Amino acid sequence: MLCVRVPRSYLPERRYACGVLMGECLGLAFALVPEERTDVLITLPGHAGELRLADGLFATEPDRWLTPDSLPREPLTWWNLAEAAVEAGLAPANQAVRPARAGPPVRVVAPALPVIYGAPLPSGRFCEVGPGTIRLGVDVLGSAFFMATRYEEAVLPERDAHGRFPARASLAARAGFLDRPVVNEYAEVLWWGLNTLWPGLRRKERKGRFLLSHDVDNPLCTAGRSLAGVGRSAAGDLLRRADPALAVRRIVSYARTRRTPDADLCNNFDWIMAESEARGITSAFNFLTVTGPADAAYRLQDPFIRRLMGEIARRGHEVGLHTSYHSYADPEQIGREFQDLLAAAEAEGIHQPAWGGRQHYLRWANPVTWQGWEAAGLQYDSTVGYADQPGFRTGLCHEHPVFDLESRRTLRLRERPLVVMEVTLFEYLGLPPAAALERIVELRRRCGLFDGDFTLLWHNCCLIQDWERNLYRTVLDACT
Repeated sequence: MLCVRVPRSYLPERRYACGVLMGECLGLAFALVPEERTDVLITLPGHAGELRLADGLFATEPDRWLTPDSLPREPLTWWNLAEAAVEAGLAPANQAVRPARAGPPVRVVAPALPVIYGAPLPSGRFCEVGPGTIRLGVDVLGSAFFMATRYEEAVLPERDAHGRFPARASLAARAGFLDRPVVNEYAEVLWWGLNTLWPGLRRKERKGRFLLSHDVDNPLCTAGRSLAGVGRSAAGDLLRRADPALAVRRIVSYARTRRTPDADLCNNFDWIMAESEARGITSAFNFLTVTGPADAAYRLQDPFIRRLMGEIARRGHEVGLHTSYHSYADPEQIGREFQDLLAAAEAEGIHQPAWGGRQHYLRWANPVTWQGWEAAGLQYDSTVGYADQPGFRTGLCHEHPVFDLESRRTLRLRERPLVVMEVTLFEYLGLPPAAALERIVELRRRCGLFDGDFTLLWHNCCLIQDWERNLYRTVLDACT
């Protein structure tokens, strides 16, 4: 077990940061020992050697905590691992990225690593290797805490029209590393130091996952709608989507659904499940429980919805919660909606080992939304991704525990950070299919570098045009 000696300040926060980097990312056991010191010292009892880490964020004075004064100084400094090794005469320029001759190469997306908290050591370098000692000027613990807890979102006031913290306001977007799971990269730097000092250490073997989900906003496109409303949508098919065949299908769907909703244009759930099953994928379908203009046009009691939920469970897929538009700031409402979903699931004989889902419109507030999901008894959330940009909002590409910045405690709830939503690519960024595919594949590759989880959200109502279905199949093939 590693011994991590830390200053006495912010012990719950330090324990969480160590838990994310050492426990979650590396699978290493550790004991936190508070004492009078100004850096972080890691040792392995019974073995020689020590790893010293800079202490940045957690050296913040209490009256500056969760204020703009505690945010990272910009522009950030970047640590080029390969260049630093060459300058120190420790590695040839074409050698795999590593800060020194000894130890394993560091898995990173790119050799230059952003330093969120930290500063060069007196030598001018971020890494110094001496007999039995390695010193890092990068505050990997504080930097990981900053990203994983979404610290800046509890400090900065910027919000979009839906009350969401936009990607453009984030440090990661401004500094240019939103498309990198930077906390995983920090874990790799930490592992390099630990494994260089103690080659006998063994890290956890991780198997990456492809986590596919579908928020059921519009399970039916024409059933129950007025002819005028369907006509307006058909006009959009002609004028905006330039798809006359879709317009015809929509009108035909309206006529057929007057007999049964199963004939609806958007009732493609059987097709979605079949595509997943053909590739060994389990899909999660997240259902709204609240009816209203900003929420669902259906009720959980509707026979079509009940049959759909039962069929999803029967085929081995997952039923999840899609909490309503206004619930993100109302923990009690989140609890009520989860109970409504459980009641509907129980009526259909649906029993799952774990329950999770996502907030409607990706509305999320730090830390109240996580508090609501925790209090409701949900096991995981998958809301924390940006609507306006894909990427790694928490800096992690795998599921991790969450930390309540208000109560200063690690919650039981786990976050499955959302990496890509199809609406982001097509509506917010306006990417053509080929460019969207390229973006998805690259983000999937970056998750694979760290044996991480690639989370993809694709709505059923965005799988009604031929090009959407063709692209979707291509994406699934590329990601599995």
